[in-house]
Amino acid sequence: MIEAGWELPAGEHLRGVAEILAAGPGPEERHRLRQAEAAAEAKRTEAKDAVRDAADSADAMVFVARVNGMVAHNPLAAADAPRDREAASRRRQAIEVLKPLGLADVVTGGNSGAVLDVNLGILEPAPDLAQRARMDYEYEAARAEVEASSRRRAVDRYRERLDERYRARFR
Repeated sequence: MIEAGWELPAGEHLRGVAEILAAGPGPEERHRLRQAEAAAEAKRTEAKDAVRDAADSADAMVFVARVNGMVAHNPLAAADAPRDREAASRRRQAIEVLKPLGLADVVTGGNSGAVLDVNLGILEPAPDLAQRARMDYEYEAARAEVEASSRRRAVDRYRERLDERYRARFR
């Protein structure tokens, strides 16, 4: 069975397609496009806020260091600045590779693997869940040990007081 839309001659059918395309997106499509644009704008704003917060905290650290008379630490500087010529040339080559891609404003951290981008904010690698679980376990074990030792001290104090009362009663 042939549908009615396909019975049209090819020219009329193409004109109908052209009219549909010229009409633009419908109300549902426009709504979806507006939602996508709003979500993208919210992401951009959030990233800019994160970068602004990082810059503000860096400024605060510099101010506090100056007030305390200490040398300010630059958190955006590489943790292990290149000391030899080979490392410095590799870093310059990496920067030159990023320039044609429009990523010249990307600052990479030292060994942390974190990247600070003006448009995207701070990008970090996926967390190591096994390492986090080990650290949580060690923290809980240390906390439990401290709590147990404080309870032992409390019991020992109670026993000392009880012994003193017992001796005082039978003297």
